[in-house]
Amino acid sequence: MVPVLRQANASDPEIIKNMSGSFREVRHGWPEFRGPYRLGIAPAQEVSVNWEEEPKTIWTWSAGQGHSSLVSGKDLLFTIEQVGEKECLIARKLQSGEEVWRVEKDTKWDDMMSGIGPRSTPTLSDGCLYTLFSNGVLAKILAKNGQVIWEKKVVSDKFKFPEWGLSCSPLVWNDLVILNLGGEGAAAEAFNKLNGDLQWSSDLKGEGVYLSPSVLNILNEEHLLVAVKGKIAGLDPLTGKTKWERKWKIFLNNVQISQPLLLSNDSILLAAGYGRGAERWRFSEDRDRYKIETAWKTKNLKAKFSNPVLHEGFIYGLSENLLVCLKADGGELQWRGKKYGYGRIIRANDKLLILGSTGTLSIVEADPQTFQEVQSFQLLTDARCWNGPAFVGGYLFARNGVQIACFDFAK
Repeated sequence: MVPVLRQANASDPEIIKNMSGSFREVRHGWPEFRGPYRLGIAPAQEVSVNWEEEPKTIWTWSAGQGHSSLVSGKDLLFTIEQVGEKECLIARKLQSGEEVWRVEKDTKWDDMMSGIGPRSTPTLSDGCLYTLFSNGVLAKILAKNGQVIWEKKVVSDKFKFPEWGLSCSPLVWNDLVILNLGGEGAAAEAFNKLNGDLQWSSDLKGEGVYLSPSVLNILNEEHLLVAVKGKIAGLDPLTGKTKWERKWKIFLNNVQISQPLLLSNDSILLAAGYGRGAERWRFSEDRDRYKIETAWKTKNLKAKFSNPVLHEGFIYGLSENLLVCLKADGGELQWRGKKYGYGRIIRANDKLLILGSTGTLSIVEADPQTFQEVQSFQLLTDARCWNGPAFVGGYLFARNGVQIACFDFAK
């Protein structure tokens, strides 16, 4: 792969709109899937935010197809798009949206249910992007110029691709790049981030799911949370050895989509759609084994596509497409709000930003006492939007399969 350098300008026919004006320095990045630490929580915005009015459009460009989310550094914005027959990792300037470089692969994913384009989101770490392409190639790429440091095929010729493609976003943990693609040989693998060499293969086996790996601190130990069809497991992130595993059956497709959510030092939340609902799993140590009990379960949170977020002891999430609030301790329903489609949720301090599947953005108070919508408006075109946005420095960066744009919420 050789990076292709681009020099776009305001006369480029691809551009839709580019508002002139100054652009503030952005001090915090959005380095991976769902933002810092994969929590769906925005960093401090560094500016006063105006939640009452629609944001100003800074720029908007046409974009390629696919469901890859956005990640950012201090100067550049990154995502993976399908452009014709090529799958492209593209870097754009934060302040203008102009393309700086792209790395192209001759591959194209297409399935009847989810359509065309990549599903995985790149991860930015120490100035490099760790990117999983749809054909199973993992690459380390310099963020500043698109130079490919290394790449390797991480699936065998006999690998059975899930019907939706590869949705796993690489996890960078210490000096490892970890994938949870599933497989009869190993369901998860870790690679050396310096050279791509295989470091370990898990003893866990099974068919892959949508889930991306994450490291959660449970009982003061780090657990690598992964999944295969019908099962959730915790691995030792240093070795890939299984610490624990537990059955988790989802009706219809039996594959987990939403990420496990850490609720406390000894418990996590699992939630799924297709009638499954949510459960709080509580962990304890029983000699040299982990004991896992279901603290509570409910049908009031059936998180299908969206990942719930936690705020001050309360869980906010989309049950199918209906926004709900639950008490984390006991699972009691606090309130039911409105239907927002199968979207993505970011918590920014005490506000919920909900980007719906048709490009509508809604701002809701993260208030357990009552449902309060601050405003709701059409942010993007109504093309299907399963892409996670990024919110840094008062700027919201968002995309779907036809458009990518920047909006300013600063007062």
